[in-house]
Amino acid sequence: MKIETEIKLAIAEPLVKGVIDRIEKEFNCKKTNSFHQITHQFFFDDYTKQTAFPRIRNEENGDITFTVKSRLKESSDFFKRTELETVINDADSTVKMMPFLGFPKKISWEKKRHAFLMNDDANICFFLDETPIGWFLEIEAEESKIEEAVTKLGLQEAKRSNRAYLGLWEEYKKEHGSSSEDMMF
Repeated sequence: MKIETEIKLAIAEPLVKGVIDRIEKEFNCKKTNSFHQITHQFFFDDYTKQTAFPRIRNEENGDITFTVKSRLKESSDFFKRTELETVINDADSTVKMMPFLGFPKKISWEKKRHAFLMNDDANICFFLDETPIGWFLEIEAEESKIEEAVTKLGLQEAKRSNRAYLGLWEEYKKEHGSSSEDMMF
């Protein structure tokens, strides 16, 4: 079972190209072309009692994954979850099953993601996501490596979040008076 540790940094659109250039230079890697993802997250009626968060992600290339993330008991400045993932071949049928498993609520969101292909074993992943609520740089690694990367990239002043995209979406909806459930382009 994998423990995922990450943060998200809000990146203003005019700064995106410079961030890409710094990541490629400082970490000896190359950005991929963007690819489109649609994610469906499932919830209890009262999600505050929920410890496991299942999702289905449709990738632009046709891959479909079913993932379950579970909160860790520790409090952290980082987004930390246990993560289990498997490939599935029928998203629609799996979506229809979720209410029978006790998850009647579904929220969907989409993003255009750039991954960075690392040229060496850096034990760090960078994902630059364009979402309907802005650009975010997701850095996934051990906590100390994340902090080193933030400093190396000069992003210490960027707004940080240890929340999932749906938490950021909830904040955005409150700030902008949006009533939409789904975060779609």
